[in-house]
Amino acid sequence: MKLDILIVGGGMVGATLAWGLARRFGHWQVGIVEPARFDQSQQPSFDDRVIALSAGSVEGLETMGLWPHLKADAEAIRHIHVAERGGFGRAQIHAADHKVEALGQVIPVRAFGQVLREKLPCQWFCPDRIAHIESLDAGYQVTLASGLQLQCKLLVVADGGQSQTRKLLGIAASDKPYGQSAIIANIKTDKPHQGWAYERFTGTGPLALLPMTEGRMNLVLCVRPEEVEQTMALGNPAFAALLQQRFGWRLGAFVDIGERHCYPLHLIEAASLRAHRAVVLGNAAHSLHPIAGQGFNLGLRDVLVLLESLAPGDPGHWQGLARWEAKRQGDLGRTIATTDLLARLFTWDLTPLYLGRNAGLGLLNHLPMAKRKLAWQMLGWEN
Repeated sequence: MKLDILIVGGGMVGATLAWGLARRFGHWQVGIVEPARFDQSQQPSFDDRVIALSAGSVEGLETMGLWPHLKADAEAIRHIHVAERGGFGRAQIHAADHKVEALGQVIPVRAFGQVLREKLPCQWFCPDRIAHIESLDAGYQVTLASGLQLQCKLLVVADGGQSQTRKLLGIAASDKPYGQSAIIANIKTDKPHQGWAYERFTGTGPLALLPMTEGRMNLVLCVRPEEVEQTMALGNPAFAALLQQRFGWRLGAFVDIGERHCYPLHLIEAASLRAHRAVVLGNAAHSLHPIAGQGFNLGLRDVLVLLESLAPGDPGHWQGLARWEAKRQGDLGRTIATTDLLARLFTWDLTPLYLGRNAGLGLLNHLPMAKRKLAWQMLGWEN
């Protein structure tokens, strides 16, 4: 079977790219290879996690015609509060100060996935996976585990941080563990969140709370590897007490805690974003610490710039792919470096750093220009 574009990975980034291709290049034949069945209740790409979409990402989804299908499940972030547990410094950012309705939107990835599964107009090879790829002058011949053979002019690698397809292309990647795991759960608190998102830096890693619909919040609690088993085994009352200790009482008591999931955290960076008639994007190219909520926003910018860069006559033409790679380098470099620095800076338990971090947070709250620059970066308007 011959295709114009074959996307490996039908998760958030791969499926969003397929949506954009259908809208912009409807004449191209696009296929997606995805190993997980859509009828699985625990499809790993669309599980109980949420994503915090920057305002810039929401605008990008609007231009693709995708946001109208998503907004009913989204909750606006109107305020952000950043502090260190027990510290004196804090920074607050408000949507109204920047003349926007919201700083971002929080949406469950499962709801996002349901929209893409039901409405995406492309050919799915699912469940299936890549077994072998052979480079051709005009693209690739791909053999799937099922035995089906496909030919494509452009191969898009979007199958996650541990991408096997990236390895088959011979593209190396660095993998640096953070020595932390993220425990994810949906929770409720005594007091309504009123559109506030919180980031607390603690000695074992950050704790984030994101506003959700129906008065819920999404928790991301980072813990050290030796704490994972014990923390996951805690009953809900003991787990709520732990959260209370690390977050405080700003939202009152933690009164309802949903199912918990745990993910080890790594910084993964591909050595290259492209090969002959192939591109690597999303988590397959860069898996980040969730401290700044930039993972999917960065992957979505990969998608949006790729849609602008592809040559209309030939999706795999080297000029379009080179143009895309050149446009992505600066944004990727800055975002990865900033996220990595934050993840490491706030886990070093040294008194001079502790004092400096808190002084910096306090100073930031009183420097309008610096605060505006930070807000615009979080909004996704300045890369």
